[in-house]
Amino acid sequence: MTDTSVPPQPKRQPQQPLDWQGRRVITEDDLDVAFEDDGNVEKPHIYHRRILHGVVLVLLVGLVIAAVLTAMAVARGDLKIPGWGPPPPPVPITCPAGTYDYPDNGSFRLNVYNGTQLEGLGSKVASQLADRGYDIGSVGNKTLSFYGMSAVVVSGKAGEANAFNLQRNIPDTEYVADDRADDSVDVVVGAGYKELVAVNKVDQTPGLLSCPRLSPAPTEPAG
Repeated sequence: MTDTSVPPQPKRQPQQPLDWQGRRVITEDDLDVAFEDDGNVEKPHIYHRRILHGVVLVLLVGLVIAAVLTAMAVARGDLKIPGWGPPPPPVPITCPAGTYDYPDNGSFRLNVYNGTQLEGLGSKVASQLADRGYDIGSVGNKTLSFYGMSAVVVSGKAGEANAFNLQRNIPDTEYVADDRADDSVDVVVGAGYKELVAVNKVDQTPGLLSCPRLSPAPTEPAG
């Protein structure tokens, strides 16, 4: 294979230094000695690579500076970027504020659960409610996290009026909403349960749901 590389140029032999009026004159030979040719003059791709590296370095420095300035602007509130910053505060859970009419006892499905360690309490309460005309569905056991409550009444949006009915029949209950779509109601009987409100003392006038553990409590609408 033929070597096509350009042979290095022979160096000039330096001549005797020249003086003019007592001062040394710098000649081409002196420059050749001071700045020795490393051969890169014949390899322009090396210079292109160096230029590319320099451009990349400048771009990286620019990106770092831009990131720092952006972070400072966000911290000061001058710039708002979706997804940056603290999440919005959670929406507080409040008691439904509507006024509800008292529906018929048998107009909705009622599930009764025992939330205590007292065996048979759920079945006992379900039987008492069935005697009042309620349409009893499931009867079983559930864990109750509300200590000392008479019962917890649970429904979705469609069953709020029905839950109001149960709160008028079982004293000292807590209403809790869930995401069910139908109008059924769950009653989870707690350790504080004693008995149902006497039939002749059940208040059937319109009123509000009771959520003692939620804030703010519902208020009667202005007349």
